Amino acid sequence: MGNADKLLLQKIARGHQPSFQVLFDTWWEPLFQYAFKVLQNRHDAEEVVQDFFIHFWNKRHELPEIQSLPAYLFTALKNRILNHLSKKKYPVTSLDVLYNNESGISPAAAYERKDTESALRSLVNTLPRKMKQVYELHQFSGLSVSEIAHETGNSEQTVRNQLNTAVKKLSLVWKAELLTLLVFFFF
Repeated sequence: MGNADKLLLQKIARGHQPSFQVLFDTWWEPLFQYAFKVLQNRHDAEEVVQDFFIHFWNKRHELPEIQSLPAYLFTALKNRILNHLSKKKYPVTSLDVLYNNESGISPAAAYERKDTESALRSLVNTLPRKMKQVYELHQFSGLSVSEIAHETGNSEQTVRNQLNTAVKKLSLVWKAELLTLLVFFFF
């Protein structure tokens, strides 16, 4: 991490509000764009990013040692987005849509996206065979429920049930992994 970022974080940790304003002004737009691409809802993206900055300010004295400010910010925001999604029912944006909209994304965000996709694919591999097939056709290939039903020979309701069960199972495992990471980083 550069000296400027280190100095900025040190000042923020001491409660220097103008330094926090610099951080906010610099990172608001890239973080908002990232949240918007995931959530597909302007209001929710603004709310999540705003809550993130409030939380960051409130926890400024407890910040872990940060090696890369952009990577830390995007990772922390990703976790807040996941928490937000777990509280609400949202259609999940296909990862292909996110990749096709990469222009203007920082290298840290691109790296974070690839890391998240890799983790998701690993979790998907733990699903039962038929459920995994349905989830992959929907999430990674972008097929609709009716297209998946036609391809697999299942009813549309069966496909919906398998997708819902897959999302629930993946959410539980994802939350457990996040909790493990949080415990590891903060204790």
